[in-house]
Amino acid sequence: MKKYKDLRLQLNEGENTEGGALGGYPAQSVQSAQSDFGIHRIEDNQQVQRIQAFLNAFTGREYLEPRAALSLMRVKINLAGLDFEFNGKTPLNVGQTQYLKLSRFGGTFGTTPEHDLTKDGFKTTDGIEDTLNGDHLAIALGIQEAPSGLYKMSADVVRYSGDNPEQGQKTMGAITPPLDTHGFIKQRQN
Repeated sequence: MKKYKDLRLQLNEGENTEGGALGGYPAQSVQSAQSDFGIHRIEDNQQVQRIQAFLNAFTGREYLEPRAALSLMRVKINLAGLDFEFNGKTPLNVGQTQYLKLSRFGGTFGTTPEHDLTKDGFKTTDGIEDTLNGDHLAIALGIQEAPSGLYKMSADVVRYSGDNPEQGQKTMGAITPPLDTHGFIKQRQN
């Protein structure tokens, strides 16, 4: 009979998609079950970089309707256990940077032994501050109309303290404004 220790060395799991995840042939060796850390673990900088890589790929094209693109981006971010407030009434500030505060698994609601429920009521958090030592995450979103009539977008994950994400720091490299002086989105320099 095989033991789990022996089986773990042989176990490989992968995604069965037509042409592989990147559109080519599937990789010869896929990630093993013991090294797949999980993109929902945002306390690990490498996982946040993966989320940033997704945002870079997603915003690397132009969109006819930015509201529909943001809805799709929200659906994809939900697959990583993250969410941001966005609905039909959320204003889109074309030409300006706006910040979409992230929550993990819908945030937390309840109480802890050291929390006084009678004085403070229920404790509500974004589910991120508990793992990032009180810090929060947001998406710095820039939307600009392109000469083609479509919309260009940029999105960067920003880590911030307190209530103001505008004073946050980009999680990868230095913070740069998403739009240059001509109103076009700057190329990311990491």
